[in-house]
Amino acid sequence: MDYRFIRRWGWWAAVLALALAACGRGGGSGAGESGSGPVRVATTLSVFADFVRQVGGERVTVVTLVPAGADPHTYQPAPRDVQRLTTVRAVFVNGAGLEGGLRDLIEHNLPRGATLVELSAGLTPITYTPEEVGPADSGAGHGPEEGVNPHFWLDVKNAQHYVRRIRDTLVEVDPEGREAYTANADRYLAELDALDAEIRAKIATIPPERRKLVTFHDAFPYFARAYGLQLVGYVLRAPGREPSAQEIKELSAVLRREQVKTVYKEPQLNAKVLERAAADAGVRVDVLYSDALTKDVPTYVAMMRRNADALVRGLA
Repeated sequence: MDYRFIRRWGWWAAVLALALAACGRGGGSGAGESGSGPVRVATTLSVFADFVRQVGGERVTVVTLVPAGADPHTYQPAPRDVQRLTTVRAVFVNGAGLEGGLRDLIEHNLPRGATLVELSAGLTPITYTPEEVGPADSGAGHGPEEGVNPHFWLDVKNAQHYVRRIRDTLVEVDPEGREAYTANADRYLAELDALDAEIRAKIATIPPERRKLVTFHDAFPYFARAYGLQLVGYVLRAPGREPSAQEIKELSAVLRREQVKTVYKEPQLNAKVLERAAADAGVRVDVLYSDALTKDVPTYVAMMRRNADALVRGLA
């Protein structure tokens, strides 16, 4: 069964439903209308919504299309979710193929005058060829830009690039808030500098020969490159299919050969396969966060700090 085909047409069903609803109420410019309340913007992921709140403060209201704790690779919004786009002034997406059909949905329902911002634009991506796959992966990509890993924000320096793009966009759509946006961004960028140094110090406590990372989902190459970890393997490059028994066997062999102490799942993904491989190899399973915030990690800073602690706990 072609999962991506079904998923794509699921998005377009939502697009059609929303278009029909818009016809019924006569449309509207949304972003072209001025008001005295907060600037209304949207993001695809809860991580990006946190960035916007840090920079926008009380001047901005954020709509998150993919709910906190949901898997952005498989989440399909209902028409009522997408209708929230009708009054936004800007929409922040990651780009690099992460959003897949959701990107099409946004582009076809962006209000007149609203700005669509690709947060990863200008960053150098980590790429792979179809042959460059994990020990239990067939090479399925994230979306239209297959061959590019989209998880830039897991390197704090890249997250700072996102924050600067958000700041510049908010200043553009709400010039009266320039001073507030600039001050908030400066404060948050300094906080991220401190976070980056904290993560480096924590990872440095792990002996170099033990800095081997195995995850369910190939979300961590930017984190690994930034903080000196070796990516040994993963179950799937992107969620959306079940690995074969042979792939599970191969992953178990990798865990034994590399003498990995702990493997990592993500809370929004079904990681039973990784847990089976870990049990077979006699290694522990812990949690890393990537795409989605939760009540346990309600902010990006909390998420990254929790990840660093989990790596020290599992690998040191």
